[in-house]
Amino acid sequence: MPTRYGLLKATLDISGKLSPPEPVGFGTWVRADRAPESWDAAIIALRLTDATTPAVDAADLGAMLLLAQAYDPGAPHEDVRALAGLDPRSADVLRTLVEADSIRSAAAELGMHHSTVQARHESLTHMLGYDPRSNVGKIRYIAAALLLRLTDPITPGRSKVR
Repeated sequence: MPTRYGLLKATLDISGKLSPPEPVGFGTWVRADRAPESWDAAIIALRLTDATTPAVDAADLGAMLLLAQAYDPGAPHEDVRALAGLDPRSADVLRTLVEADSIRSAAAELGMHHSTVQARHESLTHMLGYDPRSNVGKIRYIAAALLLRLTDPITPGRSKVR
């Protein structure tokens, strides 16, 4: 099927028993008259695959699927632009800060001194305009990280949706 991301292969599976080669994005299970919605969801799921997650089921995205469907990659939100502007080390520090239980545990995982990580946290908070360790900040980071993955062009080799 031709898409804005190039040609993608599609399989309509009513058995649920097919195991397509990876990477693969699975659409939502819907009635036949809503197949285009499933196709769109499958493309989003495919765009979210990577080396560590070669298969993504759109149904697993829950409410995040609605966010992804409403997203216009041509006009990324400022949170997405902020993440896109980070160098790889800062992006890793930010991800670790969001996922860790504490600054100290983030520092241990990163192999950095806790005061250095605390300073990076303060710098990132200032740069982002929100605290990525707060509950709302974690939500903003997670949403922006998801949308950033949808902003990048599809990578070669990604060709299967279901």
